[in-house]
Amino acid sequence: MALDNIATPTSVDEIPFKGRSFWVLTGNDTDASTAIEIKAAPGVGKALYITYAALSSDADAVNPQLQDEDGNVLYGLFYTSTRTSVFEHQFTRPLKLVSNKALELKAAGSGVISVYVEGAIAEG
Repeated sequence: MALDNIATPTSVDEIPFKGRSFWVLTGNDTDASTAIEIKAAPGVGKALYITYAALSSDADAVNPQLQDEDGNVLYGLFYTSTRTSVFEHQFTRPLKLVSNKALELKAAGSGVISVYVEGAIAEG
């Protein structure tokens, strides 16, 4: 038996020091069934690193996830119910997006999704 969908995001021991700047983002959307860019690509030679992520939804079957701009899943897909579902994780080994890629929020359907992400931009 094989998984229907699989993702293998890169985790790193630490965020490179050179050119490092930390960021935090928080927000919500009522329909992320089409991917929404939530953190822009950092530029040539740089990458986004995620150290903490929290996703929540109060709607059934919204199933939020974080992905890169190419649709590669980084965190999620989480199955939600009609009760408020919160999915959070502190990454002891940060997740690294491919160099110069944006971070997106995506969902399986419409419904309010809240997102909070901490991370850094650094050489990548």
